[in-house]
Formats: sequence, structure tokens, C-alpha cells
Amino acid sequence: MQQFNKMARGFLSPPVLLTLVWSAVLVGIIIGPIDYPSLPSLSTLALVTTGLLLFFWAHCGGVWSCAFSLRHWPSLPPASFKVLNVAVGMASVAGLIGIALIALDRTVLSGVSNSSYAALLRCAPGLVDYIEIKRTPLLYLGYLSFSFGFAALALFLLKGEEIEGWAAYLGQLSIISPVGYALLYSGRMPILSVIVLIASVVMVRLARRLPALPRGHHLLVKIVVLVVLFGIYSNAVWSNRQKFCIEKQDLVQNLLTKMEEQRSKSRQAPLARETELKQKLATLQAEGTGAQAEETETVAHAPSAVVNELVESRRPRGGIDAAELSTMIEGVTPKATGAGTSEIDPFLVVLRESWHVAPRQYVLSALDSGYLSPTTVRALLSNYFYLTHGVRILDLIWHSRAQLSPLWGVYEIGVLSPILRVFFPDNQLLTTMNNELRNADIYGFFPTVWGAAIIDFGALGAVIYVLLWGWVSGWSYYGTKHSTLTTPPLLLTFTLASIILSPIQGPLGAANSALVLVSMLLLGFSVDLWTLRSRNRVDVSGR
Repeated sequence: MQQFNKMARGFLSPPVLLTLVWSAVLVGIIIGPIDYPSLPSLSTLALVTTGLLLFFWAHCGGVWSCAFSLRHWPSLPPASFKVLNVAVGMASVAGLIGIALIALDRTVLSGVSNSSYAALLRCAPGLVDYIEIKRTPLLYLGYLSFSFGFAALALFLLKGEEIEGWAAYLGQLSIISPVGYALLYSGRMPILSVIVLIASVVMVRLARRLPALPRGHHLLVKIVVLVVLFGIYSNAVWSNRQKFCIEKQDLVQNLLTKMEEQRSKSRQAPLARETELKQKLATLQAEGTGAQAEETETVAHAPSAVVNELVESRRPRGGIDAAELSTMIEGVTPKATGAGTSEIDPFLVVLRESWHVAPRQYVLSALDSGYLSPTTVRALLSNYFYLTHGVRILDLIWHSRAQLSPLWGVYEIGVLSPILRVFFPDNQLLTTMNNELRNADIYGFFPTVWGAAIIDFGALGAVIYVLLWGWVSGWSYYGTKHSTLTTPPLLLTFTLASIILSPIQGPLGAANSALVLVSMLLLGFSVDLWTLRSRNRVDVSGR
């Protein structure tokens, strides 16, 4: 075991881990069960290689800057048991309250059956602006705090030997936050993210020459159960989603058609109204009578008012309310598949027509020979595509980069979309983003860390983005190994998790990970500041 731990620690450097992850992904693209035509391309290999080099250089800079700062920073004692217990307990309670508020808003106050609404948006994400959902302040309050569940769980696993009693139980219960978030939105990424977060904690503990998990609490058994349940849940979610989309495809198409019709009408009416007002303004100005002067001044402001009306009318809101949607979904008769249709055939059609890929011949041979059942093949291919298709999307992003406008974080940071949609309805950034992604045929797919950086910040901005990511990894890696601070190991846990998930999304884009990062930083800074103030009080009293 000691030899294993020693060997494992050699692979825990973030640049090494990132290289191993991407080497495995590229090899998987070449020999895996799904055939990605013409991949990996030269442009893909060049992008990945450039990203790895940028990350490595920035990581070295982060190591140097942390070493420099620690030489000029007074050494701190480790955080006390009391501080850690209070920190974990408070963060866990904040996360549990947050997910409870989100659940209350989504399942009770929104006015729609959560499962039906979430499933519908998985089939047609563009309907999100067409369906009126009641959103209360509780939803936004919940979003502000639910991500502390991730931070509480990470800190508990990092410092489990020093956390006991009620805080230990709350630390473990905080896993309800990511699991609840996944269930509410019929997604898989939040649970996958928390599993990867746990794996990252194990790596951080090994790097600090600690056992992989804290002793007690039967943590290994609980983690194994979580992974098994996630596998079952993941396959069930995908299967149910496909079934829902097939059964409700007529309803989905009907809603999309109505939305497009409303959008077309809303584009025409304001233009006619603006022309009418401009003609009236020109007439009044030509007459120039005193009695009409006041009316002229009023009408002079009409074009700007009409422009605002035009912007607002382009939003396809108000097409259908939540209650009406639920009634429509419940009233749809399931669309049956044709008699005698093979169980795997519809899925192969999805692979070919929607995803533009196909199973490799050895998979089809194993299916035909009976070595693999259709259910097994479908689960294997769907999960494999889920984890690897970002390489194909990265290639598309690079070739479409001239048609993609920088989005400044809106693409990755999921919480920004509802903020713009609800509080800044005149802002057209979301419309621009969706149109550009659809035109590039990358809408709804995972872009990898490199692709997400290009979409959000352009080619030059992507370089800065990756450099910052690498710098944070170096700073947290050195700080974890050479200080007693709480922030570096939390930040390193987040960084390692983002590296493992980098073939899917960027560090700010997986399951609201931007909020998770903020929560970890706030929790780590709070513990370190508390410890620093406690030490200063001891020094003052000692004098």
C-alpha cells in the first residue's frame, strides 16, 4: 500500500493529471466503441497540445508565486477542531437550505410538474423562453447558497479526522445538495461532479501523505453505493428522456411551430408600427403648427419607444403558461413504436442522424453474435458518447470560430442565463449565443475546456483563461503541500475535479461549478481568516 501511495503521488501533479486525462481521451477516440470520423484531426491535436503547454507554464508560475508569498507570510497553525466543525456545519446547513428553497420553488410554486417540464426542455431547450414559469425570490436565494453543500462535503472529507459529532453528520448530509439539484433538473452532471469531487479529495489527501479517506463513518461503502446508484440513475435518466421525447414528439413539434409563428409575427408588427409613427412624425414636423407642437414632441420619442417594443416583442415569452403545459403533456397519448422494431435500431438512428457517429464494427459484431444485449450496447454507447463527444465539438468550434462572438462567461456560468433572461429581458446576448451555437451545430453538446474557453472569450481570451486555470492549479498545489492553510487544498480539490471533467466542460461550466468555486473560496478564506484572528488574539494576550 505504501508503494502504491508513493506511485500515486507521482501522478497527482495537475499538469501530469491533465496530460494523462487527455491522452486517455484521444486514445479512446481512436479505438473506443464509437467511430468519430476523421478524429482526432490535426487542428484538435494542435489545440490540445497548446492548451497543455499553456497550463504547464502557468502552473509553474503559480508554484513560484505561492512559494514567494509563503516566504513573506507569517506561518499559521492548523485550524482548530472548533473552527472546522463550525465551518462544515454552517456550510452544510446553507447548502441544505439552498436546495430546499430551489425544490420548493420548482415543485410547488412554479406551477408546472417538475419532471415533465425538465424532460420537455431536454427534448427542446429552445422552449425555455416560450413557457411562462413562475419564479419567486426563493429560487434565487436557493441558488446563492445550495453550492455550499459541495464545499461542506469537500472540507469534511479533507479534514474528516478533525470533524466530529453533529458537524460530521451534516458534512455527509450535504451530498443532498448536488443529488437534489440533479433530480430537480433531471440531469446527471451534478452527481457526476460530486463523484469526481470525492475522487479529487482522495488525490489531495494522498498528496498530503494522508489515507485516501478519513477513518470511520463507513465512507468507502457509502461512496461505492453512490457510484453504483449513479450508474443506474444515469442509464434510467437517459432511457426515460429518450422515451419521453419519442412519445411527446408531436407535442414538442407543435410547441416549436407555435413559438416560431409567434416570433415571426412579433418581428413584423413592431416594424409596421415604427413606420407608421415615423410617417406621423414627418407630417407633424412639416405642418409645424403651435397647436401641434406638444404632440410633435411626444411623437418624437416614439421611434425609441418602438425600438424598445421591438426588442421586447422578439422574446417569445407568454406563449403558454405552466399549468396549460402540464395539462397538454398529461393529455398526450404515448406514441408507440412500430411492431417488430428492434430495440437497438431507434438508438442507432439517433447516433447516425443526430450525433453523426456510428458504433464500431466490433460492437456491432458483439451485438449480432449475442455477446452483448441491446440494452448493454445502448448504455455503453450513450455513456461513452456523453463522456467523449466533446472532442468532436472542439473540432467544430475551431472551424466555426470566426462566426462565434465572445460571450464573456455567459456560456459557461449557468447562473448568468436566468439572470439575463429575467432581470435584463432586453439584452440580446442569449439570443445571439443560441443562434450562433445552432448555426455551428454545437448547441446542446459538451465543448471541452478548450472549446468552452474559445466560445466564451475568443481565441486570445482562451489563452488567458487557460493561463489563469494553470496558475490557480500551481498556487493551490504548492500551498497544499507547504502550508497549513485551508484554502489551498479546497482550491486544489476543485482544480483536480475540473481537470478530470475537462473533456466535457471548462472549470466554470460543469453543474454550476462557478458557484461551487465561489463557495469553496468563501469557506476556505473564512476558516483561514478565523484562524489568523485567533492567533493574533493569542499573541496580544501573551504580551
